Amino acid sequence: MDNLGTKIREFRRSRSMTLKQLAEAAKLSVSFLSEIERGLAQPSMASLKRIRKVLGISLLNLQDAENLAELPGSPPLETPLQPSRGPYITDARVVKAGQRKKLAYPGRPGFYELLTPDLNRNLEVLYFKMESDFDTGPEVLLDPPGEKCMVLLNGEVEFRVGDEAFDLCAGDSLSYPADAPVSWTVRGDAPFEGILIVTPPGF
Repeated sequence: MDNLGTKIREFRRSRSMTLKQLAEAAKLSVSFLSEIERGLAQPSMASLKRIRKVLGISLLNLQDAENLAELPGSPPLETPLQPSRGPYITDARVVKAGQRKKLAYPGRPGFYELLTPDLNRNLEVLYFKMESDFDTGPEVLLDPPGEKCMVLLNGEVEFRVGDEAFDLCAGDSLSYPADAPVSWTVRGDAPFEGILIVTPPGF
């Protein structure tokens, strides 16, 4: 938590934003944002996504700088997230299983790992795993416009997109607008595990 708050403060200051400016733009209280930056409060994923959107970065940029630096081809941590719409890639790249950029769900038993080498391309592919009884909480999750496709590898989940609810199990796939409000609740004893494809990159 200390490192997460420190990274948010670094990005905020690099953009010459005050606590009040970021808090207002992200629809958070100044006191709560201050506690996040000092490692005294734990933001929800929805709050992190709003902060990410205002700062113009990927959630993956908020992870430990040393871990990101180990991966070849990582974009500079100070570079805002700018989805690529240029030419398609022309080279083959491998991401070793133990070298994926990882985003842990704040205070919850779940995480995402980036399967594509970096964010400088036209699509983003992530592996995710959320333990049984996991739910996203009262706030819906929002991302920039685009498209998402999720393939469920394991478990059962009630996945909500806007006003629609979908009961999914292993082998099912779901495509939906990236900027639609989503939330979910894991059902049963097995973890909710799968692959998420996003275009353009915006996670």
